Amino acid sequence: MLRQIGEALYGQSWQTDLAGQISVSDRSMRRWASGQDAIPLGVWRDIHYHAESRWLRIQYFDREIEKRLQERKLQPIPNTRPLPDLWGLYFSMATDRGRPVRCMIRRDVLDDRVDFKRMQAVFDYFSRYADVFYRVAQRKFELSALDGDLVSIGNDDVAGEDLPDVRSG
Repeated sequence: MLRQIGEALYGQSWQTDLAGQISVSDRSMRRWASGQDAIPLGVWRDIHYHAESRWLRIQYFDREIEKRLQERKLQPIPNTRPLPDLWGLYFSMATDRGRPVRCMIRRDVLDDRVDFKRMQAVFDYFSRYADVFYRVAQRKFELSALDGDLVSIGNDDVAGEDLPDVRSG
């Protein structure tokens, strides 16, 4: 168990690092690791305190990372609908803090999949596959792949997504 704890904390060369942290000699650590000597309870207590301290620090940083990830999480804005434009279809999302983010599905994406001349068909297509467009917008937003202040979604961005061609039927 000592070896497993040491490797989890420090990797393959754990003995010297762990010995230094709990203020024991390398020789004693090697003897305990090999099973030649019993590990005193005080050493187990020191290892526990050290591991707990590392764990608390990791938990703190994990929570900070989570906060940053949540700040960048986009949600659809309720009671909004997409707006057509000559260049594509605009829709809005917002961060958890309420910052609006403009998104656009470029016309080439829609022309390859739905009859852009029938706007109701475009709206229906967007409604049916909104989760795909939201996911792609989230991915581009996380990568800071913006055109100015706009998340622009093109054919390259939706490659591999399940967006069928519904033009012929």
